[in-house]
Amino acid sequence: MVPELDTEIEVLTNPAGDAVPSRPHRLRNILLIVVGVIAVFLGVAVGSFLSRAQPGARSIRSAAQAFDATTTTVPTPRVFALPPAGVYRATGAGFEQIAVPPDTIHDSTVMPVSVSYLPGGCWRWHLDYSTAHWHEYDFCPHDGRLLLQNQQNSLTWDFGLTSVTNLARFACDPPSPIVVESPQPGEVFAHRCTGTNSAASGTSSAAGPVTIVGVRGVRVGTRTVQSIEMTRHQTISGGQSGTLDETWWFATSTGMPLQESRNYHLTTSSPIGDIAYTEIGSWHLDSMVPAVSGKQVP
Repeated sequence: MVPELDTEIEVLTNPAGDAVPSRPHRLRNILLIVVGVIAVFLGVAVGSFLSRAQPGARSIRSAAQAFDATTTTVPTPRVFALPPAGVYRATGAGFEQIAVPPDTIHDSTVMPVSVSYLPGGCWRWHLDYSTAHWHEYDFCPHDGRLLLQNQQNSLTWDFGLTSVTNLARFACDPPSPIVVESPQPGEVFAHRCTGTNSAASGTSSAAGPVTIVGVRGVRVGTRTVQSIEMTRHQTISGGQSGTLDETWWFATSTGMPLQESRNYHLTTSSPIGDIAYTEIGSWHLDSMVPAVSGKQVP
């Protein structure tokens, strides 16, 4: 006869006498809850990212309101005529794209362009590609030339639960000539801009040749405007690396940008590795007359 074996199973009870799970069971339940919370968060984040709206076009009215909030000074005498201050309309197409996380912003078809006067005969040109992306340049006369002195741009990425804005500010030395008194095809100028970008650590520089292609007429609305066609090839180094290739057409009388095409390829270092950025697009001015005229103040 085989003797019976007494087998005890440890059951934990609470003060009321009810059985409660053992420690391994409690840990497993906690892990399941944590995994569930993470899964829900990731689901919300991914859903928010996929369902976010694309940036829209910035309206002429919105650009005009922003323009009215700035001060447009009375210009001082200069060699070149000034483009009329105000808000213009441009038409274009393009996109901005990053590899990580993969995202693309499309430019709007209508792009407001504003011109405001600065001290010393300088003036500021501002273009809104969309409500998420703008670029602006400061032009100044010097020794019979119109020069690109400063530039800055801003681009906001919407990732659903959060957004990131990259703001870049650059000063140019030597500045790029935009208009010269006797432009010659094939003439080359040095150009270098140095500054910072909130998306990259440290200082970045963009340097390379500016080449005059020639002088030709560009159709702007119902008018044909004499322009200087220029190409700019810049190599980026420092906090970012890559290349910027642009072709510009500037009015010979004022330096007003009439149209432009661009092709940018940049790489930014980050804690998760290098992030590639691509920007391709073009635009052209619809009229030499601003849709909303600016006011000069003494």
